[in-house]
Amino acid sequence: MAGASLMLSNREQPQRGVVLLSVLLIVALLGAIAWQLVGRHSLVIAQARFSFTSDQALSYALGAEALARQLLYQEWLDGDNSRDTLLEQWAQPIAPLVIENGLMEIQVRDLNGCFNLNSLSGDDSEQNLQRFKVLLRNSGQSESIADAWKDWVDADQEISGFGAEDGEYLLLDDPYRTADAPAAHLSEFNLIRGLEDDTLDRLLPSLCVLPESSLRINVNTASAAVMASLNENLSEDQMQAFADSERDYGDVESVTTEFPDLVSAVDAMTVTSEYFEVQIRAQVEDTRAELTSLLHRRSDDGSVELINRDFGKDFRSLFVAEVESGDEPG
Repeated sequence: MAGASLMLSNREQPQRGVVLLSVLLIVALLGAIAWQLVGRHSLVIAQARFSFTSDQALSYALGAEALARQLLYQEWLDGDNSRDTLLEQWAQPIAPLVIENGLMEIQVRDLNGCFNLNSLSGDDSEQNLQRFKVLLRNSGQSESIADAWKDWVDADQEISGFGAEDGEYLLLDDPYRTADAPAAHLSEFNLIRGLEDDTLDRLLPSLCVLPESSLRINVNTASAAVMASLNENLSEDQMQAFADSERDYGDVESVTTEFPDLVSAVDAMTVTSEYFEVQIRAQVEDTRAELTSLLHRRSDDGSVELINRDFGKDFRSLFVAEVESGDEPG
């Protein structure tokens, strides 16, 4: 009997070892599964949090766009809608606004204060071509850029001066054709022949693309470079003093009286504005939404409509904070 008991004990030992090993494997497997679940749970939480803050930042940006539209309409409704100037509320720099868990900035730019590149596709294209050449020359750029741009936006395949049509662009390593239509976005300017990498960046403050083929420069808001482009006899330094002044002209004739050389450009000047660019940056925690909207304010009733939105344009803050320096330590 004792021998039989000893034999049974020897048989149970390997079985107990197998059971223990199986239990350890099951525990390890459950631990791995639990680790995966915890990791995925954390990832889901992070994704949900990022999605929430992204949606919140976008909602703030769209709300700021609606605020800018209302501000432009209210300015037209309450103010003197016979003129638009940089003295009005929409043109004043706005300090960053503190929002829940973040900040928001809004900037409004008058696009009737810049040179409309689509004006080279309209009825006055030849005259506006010469004006664009003056702007390029004053900026130290080649005038041939103006010819190339005219060929890009006009409807024909006839080469203008030193311009280029499909025949030249199709010979490139990555061939493409000219638009032969008004531009839809300022980025198209980078596609024309003869540009250096930083050409558009240099000209950016003076250029814009509007959904019309006319050139209407608001003398109350235009930069010195744009004003000087209206006549080759005007220097940019001369127009800089004009641009730095508090302009509040009620009619174009007052400007031409002061600058007789501008008489030839009366057709391209105005004292009101219809197109505005609103740039917005909303930041919630570490998430940022940047939005650039093109708005059109009708001159007859002041209503403001959205033309397009651009989420790919960098926001460049123009706000400069004034910091009072304290007493220097002794």
